[in-house]
Amino acid sequence: MGFFAKPRAASETRTIRLDGQEIAYLLKRSPRRATIGLRIDHRGLTVNAPQRAAHSHLEKVLRERAGWLLDKLREWQARQPAPFAWQHGETLLFLGSELNLCLAEGARRAQPLLEDDALVVRLPDLADAAAVRRKLEQWYRAEAQRHFLQRLAHYAGRMGLALPSLALSGARSRWGSCNSRGEIRLSWRLIQAPISQIDYVVVHELAHIRELNHSPRFWSIVREYLPHYEAAHRALKASGERYHRF
Repeated sequence: MGFFAKPRAASETRTIRLDGQEIAYLLKRSPRRATIGLRIDHRGLTVNAPQRAAHSHLEKVLRERAGWLLDKLREWQARQPAPFAWQHGETLLFLGSELNLCLAEGARRAQPLLEDDALVVRLPDLADAAAVRRKLEQWYRAEAQRHFLQRLAHYAGRMGLALPSLALSGARSRWGSCNSRGEIRLSWRLIQAPISQIDYVVVHELAHIRELNHSPRFWSIVREYLPHYEAAHRALKASGERYHRF
């Protein structure tokens, strides 16, 4: 999440052999960097490097950190959630609660219905995974639009701001963003999270309308309206992988 559109680093995908294993990584070069940084997350290994760093030096750093890199990559692989199965009985997340996916025969245009702890999706062919996926995403997007607007209206009112425009994003790299016109984009996948985590993202982006950076002033605004935002932020980081199963 952020406000400023920073110059994009040049990036390319490379590979290196470490302890007999071929490891793919994303190399990002930036004129703003003075040191080499390594990051491992659900997308794998990212190497952030100065613009003019020699490739031989980059590989030397990777080989020196090979043990740590391979351990961290294995940890991330072990943490990956099971692939989503587009079939009856699969577990869904919605506003922090678990739902059962219930597939039933019905018309192609039938809308999914939330019934107690189940989401009922009706379609002519229960084995049509693509159709299940389309219906689920449409339902999640509609719910996200409705709930996010409610939370934006709630906090914008408290912060003395006009209700900003909202667009839904399918981005997997960030939960929200705010541009220079005060327009907010939120990932529809965030609707799977509890309200406390949604509120953190909402307040974060609204705060950017007042403070166009991540300065101490910015965080003081976030804290003013969400005193315990750090806990919500930590929970979102810990649970984020579950919200990206599809």
